[in-house]
Amino acid sequence: MSTLFAALKTERGRHVARGVFLAGFSATFLFCGYEFIRSPAESIFMAHFSAADKPYALSVVPFFMAALIYLYGRSLSAFGGSRTMVGSMLASAAGLAGLYFAVGVFGKPAAFLLYIFKESYIVIISEQYWSFINSVLRDEEGKVFNGPVAGLGALGSLIGGFLLSRYVAGFGTEAFILFSAVMFFPAAVLIRGAYQQAGEPQPSREESGGRLGHVHLNILKRNRTVLFIALVIFSTQVVATMLDMRFSLLVQDAMPDKDLRTAYLGSFWMWVNTFSFSMQFILAPLLLRWVPTRMIQAGIPALHIVACALLLIAPSLGLAAGAFLLFKGMDYSIFRASKETLYIPFSYDTRYRAKQVADAFTYRFSKGFTSIVLSMIKAAGGMPAGAYAGAALVFAVAWLGLSFPMTAKREQAAA
Repeated sequence: MSTLFAALKTERGRHVARGVFLAGFSATFLFCGYEFIRSPAESIFMAHFSAADKPYALSVVPFFMAALIYLYGRSLSAFGGSRTMVGSMLASAAGLAGLYFAVGVFGKPAAFLLYIFKESYIVIISEQYWSFINSVLRDEEGKVFNGPVAGLGALGSLIGGFLLSRYVAGFGTEAFILFSAVMFFPAAVLIRGAYQQAGEPQPSREESGGRLGHVHLNILKRNRTVLFIALVIFSTQVVATMLDMRFSLLVQDAMPDKDLRTAYLGSFWMWVNTFSFSMQFILAPLLLRWVPTRMIQAGIPALHIVACALLLIAPSLGLAAGAFLLFKGMDYSIFRASKETLYIPFSYDTRYRAKQVADAFTYRFSKGFTSIVLSMIKAAGGMPAGAYAGAALVFAVAWLGLSFPMTAKREQAAA
């Protein structure tokens, strides 16, 4: 099964394709909706606070995430993956609708909560897509399907970014909070169809009903691959946070008007998603087919080392946008498609429970931890602007080193 077209010629390939592509089209709506909320939430936050206050908000996110992941684990134990995912979407839609009205009434506190909610819900739901896909696909099938399926999510982001940048001036920033909530409904219908098509993945008898723990943290002690995935994710998000902070400060200085800033950010994310979309459908299938996972996972931080070094040497909005675009574009495409294949051989609890901790929680915990450190530095007198790129460079080097033990088991299996 070397190509997508070859896979579709087999009965199993067609059966699998129907399930995972329904999930992919569901992700199109989810990520379109996320683009509707990402830049507006940022812009609304900046209207009430400054970009330098973002670390305070990000430092709260891990606590909010921990509560949500625990609730997710309890729901998974009681209702299974399909109903838990649909329930997560409907609850998020209700949350965004409530925040739309709260922003107009309560102002500053609601803007703060909107930012925290925006940072939290998307990673928990997006990891549920991959839990499903990693449970349906075999290892070689993941190399064929992961790129195009993830590309459908990038397509949604691309559409959402385009619509936001084009119509935000007419509808206003706040209206897109409601538009984001609406996108959950087609996403929920499609993911339900994906589960019905492919079947509900089942835990082993000893894992059923959350018997080994609703979150099953012990897996991180026993499975070195998952542990190193968590450490890699931590390093990647320190890089992301530092690049994000440098970019946000430069954007705020250059564009004080809220709607102009929202339009610029919407356009920026559209370019990120164009790059990611191109990677998913063109480069990702080729790289996953011909290049070893270790080489892919080591090559990505090597590129970021170069980008961070350039930003450190010659800081500007253009270079900051370019470095951040490169990170996000690679993160949403080949990094994700390649990393997810590492989960396929593992147990149900690893794919559905430990994954939420290793990927979703660590993803935001890293940003929150980094933000707490930045808040302390700010309270002590502030951080030189150039230090953001320097810190990103250091953690990109750490990421490169961690990529080797993370892929050790895959290399041993391939030998």
